[in-house]
Amino acid sequence: MKHNLLQKVMLTSLSVMLIGTSAGLGTGKQVSANSGSQAHTKDTLKVLYWNADDFNRTYGNLFSKKYPDTDIQVVAPAGSSAITDYNAAIQKYSPDLVMLPPYHYKQLSKDKKLVDLETLIKRDSYDTTTLNPGLLDELKKQGGGKLYGLSPKVESYALLYNADLFKKHNVKAPSDGMTWEEILKLAKKFPTKGDKNTRIWGLSASGSSNLVMDIAKTEGLTYMDPNTLTATANTTAWKNAYRIASEATKSGVLDERITLSGKSHLESSPFIMGRSAMIVASISQLQSLQKAKNNVKNYKPFTLGIAAGPADSKDRKSTGNVLISEIFAIPAGASNVDAAWNLIKYFNGDDFANEYYKPNTSNNSIGAPLSRMIKEYSGYKLDAFYKLKPNLDSAIASYVLMNKSANFELNFRSVLFKVLTQVVNGRKTLEKATAAIQLSTQADADKLAKALKAKK
Repeated sequence: MKHNLLQKVMLTSLSVMLIGTSAGLGTGKQVSANSGSQAHTKDTLKVLYWNADDFNRTYGNLFSKKYPDTDIQVVAPAGSSAITDYNAAIQKYSPDLVMLPPYHYKQLSKDKKLVDLETLIKRDSYDTTTLNPGLLDELKKQGGGKLYGLSPKVESYALLYNADLFKKHNVKAPSDGMTWEEILKLAKKFPTKGDKNTRIWGLSASGSSNLVMDIAKTEGLTYMDPNTLTATANTTAWKNAYRIASEATKSGVLDERITLSGKSHLESSPFIMGRSAMIVASISQLQSLQKAKNNVKNYKPFTLGIAAGPADSKDRKSTGNVLISEIFAIPAGASNVDAAWNLIKYFNGDDFANEYYKPNTSNNSIGAPLSRMIKEYSGYKLDAFYKLKPNLDSAIASYVLMNKSANFELNFRSVLFKVLTQVVNGRKTLEKATAAIQLSTQADADKLAKALKAKK
């Protein structure tokens, strides 16, 4: 009896030791509800994010419903609305998951500070066939040839057009891969006469200066080299942007985002109300069209066409007109790789994407396709939003400039507005306008260079 009792005690002790050892070696895999004695053991997923409440509202609460056995701990640098040094923050807080702007994703990838996701994708046979292939290629490019992150939300754009207006005015419909210059030429084929409350517009777009910035973004232009602080606002590409934007404003084809007195936002929009031939917009415009159908009295729907564009004139299969603010990545040396990977998989997966794009969704932040390609939204086909490959180079350069001085872009836009208004009004030639913009931009750069030199 004593021998049997001693044997039971030893077996029990050994079992406890094995369980403890197993838990210590685990990498954070999801604990099943049927896992016996471990059913109440929870993983802890440490996330580096700028604000805990914002993270939980956007991601954490949804993830906790899917993975109730994973506790999320958000670490945020105190008193900061943004993280500027991710390398230092990772060293200080040792997170399992980070959300990176493209610039920091590129830098940390270059320094081998992130986990290669392709290893995990292969291990779990994670389906990547419906992930945006252009986005994957760009993330690999910025990662130095390897995939170190995925981004669930991508603010991309397409050219939406009123097919009925094109047919009525005998104008050939837009096609995929058109440039801004080609789109503006199309816009000029529509009539420009009439009262703003009733007339037809060729394109719904803001005036010259804002249009220039949209063109620049698409074409991947930067007004200043972020490394040398040399102004580049007088290049041939920039001159072309100034020219086509000011010519479009002069011609009267742009609605310049008019608002009509006594009318709602939806009723004020010429495109939504069927009085504008084209608009470059994200999926939020499709949501607005649905709202108009349901809420605007006597609304008359029209046949909507969607083309991929505008495209970069240097490469008609790509565009810089895209916004990616958060790339999910796992720091090298993270203690809970599997829990972090579970979150990345979920927010880049089919289930989340399909839920996000349900008709009449309560998700008010809907703005663009996710990285997981969806066939349609409220009956509208979305393939055009995925056809052009995003190019993040200019966005990264702009981020660097913004961090050097928040005033750079504000000043550039201010000068742009002033000078191009003079061009449109005939008070300044395009050559003189270009020279003025270049001079002002370089003056700002020189001021910063002088200030930086004084600090040394």
